Amino acid sequence: MNEKNISFVFEKNKNAITFPANGAIGGPTPDSSGVMVHFYVEYSSVPHSTTIKVEDKHVINPLGESITRGDITREIQASTFLTPDVAILIGNWLIASANEIKNRPNKPKEL
Repeated sequence: MNEKNISFVFEKNKNAITFPANGAIGGPTPDSSGVMVHFYVEYSSVPHSTTIKVEDKHVINPLGESITRGDITREIQASTFLTPDVAILIGNWLIASANEIKNRPNKPKEL
């Protein structure tokens, strides 16, 4: 058997960013070629616009009337396409990593 080691180097693309995410949405693509994932951060929506009534240079309604866009905004931070095999590998890795954290004692892991 011809065994050899292969080393991998990790480099960060100059346009890559680190972003928060507290959820994801997506699913299988229409052609079933993979899984589309959209990572989002969720927060209370801000009004689309607010109108304040002014009469003779005096504000009549200081809070104004707002046009809302919904109660909660889910702002997409990044999207990615994964093949089914890669989605399963990453999913398993995420579950294993999360379980490792949950099973740790309340002290930091020693290096």
